[in-house]
Amino acid sequence: MCSTHQDPSQLPMNSNPETLYLKHGSSDCILCPEVGGAIVAWTVSGQNMLRSTDAAALGSRDPLRFASFPLVPFSNRIGFASFNWMGEEIGLDPNFSPEPHAIHGVGWTSCWDAERMSEAETVMRYRHTRDSRWPWSFSATQHIRLDGDRLEITLEAFNLSEEPAPLAFGHHPYFDQDGAFLQFKAKRVLMNDHMALPTDMLTPEGVYDFQEGEPVSGKNIDHCFAQWDGVASILWPDRPLGLQIESNMPAAVLYIPPHGESFCFEPVPHINNALNRPTDEPAMPTVPPGGSYRSSIILSAVPAQSL
Repeated sequence: MCSTHQDPSQLPMNSNPETLYLKHGSSDCILCPEVGGAIVAWTVSGQNMLRSTDAAALGSRDPLRFASFPLVPFSNRIGFASFNWMGEEIGLDPNFSPEPHAIHGVGWTSCWDAERMSEAETVMRYRHTRDSRWPWSFSATQHIRLDGDRLEITLEAFNLSEEPAPLAFGHHPYFDQDGAFLQFKAKRVLMNDHMALPTDMLTPEGVYDFQEGEPVSGKNIDHCFAQWDGVASILWPDRPLGLQIESNMPAAVLYIPPHGESFCFEPVPHINNALNRPTDEPAMPTVPPGGSYRSSIILSAVPAQSL
């Protein structure tokens, strides 16, 4: 069992964290509840569909080296770890040194509890008590299920505070960059300043236009795309299976480091730094006391020639 807040990076390094295995047909998924409720790997017929977490990464207990991790109660950055909420200035603990921002919420650096539902599905749970990292209490569940060649991730966060609170839930998957082609459509892309915070919102053009499918390698992108159509695909020409991503979340963060081995396509509920840009859409969700925010992602392995 996990404590209310337990930073995985501060746990003993003399052994690997415990993992949980899911299997359905030719699909296998490995989870690590105690390290941020993260996904370690997902393979179909032996092919990695997400970046695989090697032994060194697993032993590091660093979610940034895993295959995917949850983004709760917010996605990406809150600029300078502060924002105004209902007339009150809220300050958070910065958690991504040397940046002065708060990033990715609190779930990814906390320990989750897991309840196995069957050989092919489990529910991971996390409960947050208000603190300097986030001043509202909430609980969160990740329902992860294999269905044939599909990985289904259903996310729900419940507001446990006595007032309306900002509350959202996304995920942060990594994919192999080598040879990858990415295709998705979005109406807007947010440009960034030198502090990695969004400025203008433009129509995607040139290097930011992926509607016809573009190679990933060689690009340098860390931007949020708004009003995407909820379907993206990734193709690796030298592999038998490609990937289709479906989500009900209205934004997506695309992170392509110029010299990295992996890239991220993250379905998310709101734009970057949304709490400091309340008039821009999609905005940060607000959840009433006792209410919840719910989202989902479906990753489907499909024959490459069908994409």
